[in-house]
Amino acid sequence: MSGDEMSFSMSVPLDSDGFLRRECPTCEREFKWLAAQDDDDLDSGPSPDAGYLCPYCGVRAPPDAWHTKAQLEQATAIIMREVVEPEIKKLSRSVERLNRQGGFVQASLESDVPQGLDDNAEDDGMRRVDFPCHPDEPVKVDEAWGKTVHCLLCGTPA
Repeated sequence: MSGDEMSFSMSVPLDSDGFLRRECPTCEREFKWLAAQDDDDLDSGPSPDAGYLCPYCGVRAPPDAWHTKAQLEQATAIIMREVVEPEIKKLSRSVERLNRQGGFVQASLESDVPQGLDDNAEDDGMRRVDFPCHPDEPVKVDEAWGKTVHCLLCGTPA
């Protein structure tokens, strides 16, 4: 990591079966895939170079495109808290030094830094679907989904 780079971590909850919530970047439906059990990186799992296929719409997207809106909001909140908020506090102290008694300039600075998500639990809802083509890569889809469910890796319908 160079001097201009920073690294942060966040936990993303799994359901009781070890599934991680994901969201298709095309149809925006949420589903779950089985998280890697032997790796520190929960996004690792099977990572085909061409990307994964959505179990709902069957459209392929890169491995890093499957975060849910809530996961992205949490990541943004962490960056805001760890990077932006300290810089805003420094700027605020500088602005307050301009406010001298009887001075010509009076200034103040207010900010609203998101605090992140409080609930870090994952519900066990959704229906599990297994694939004969890739039996080690099941998914969970919405209980109400009555259409074809595609394999994440090859797109074969269940």
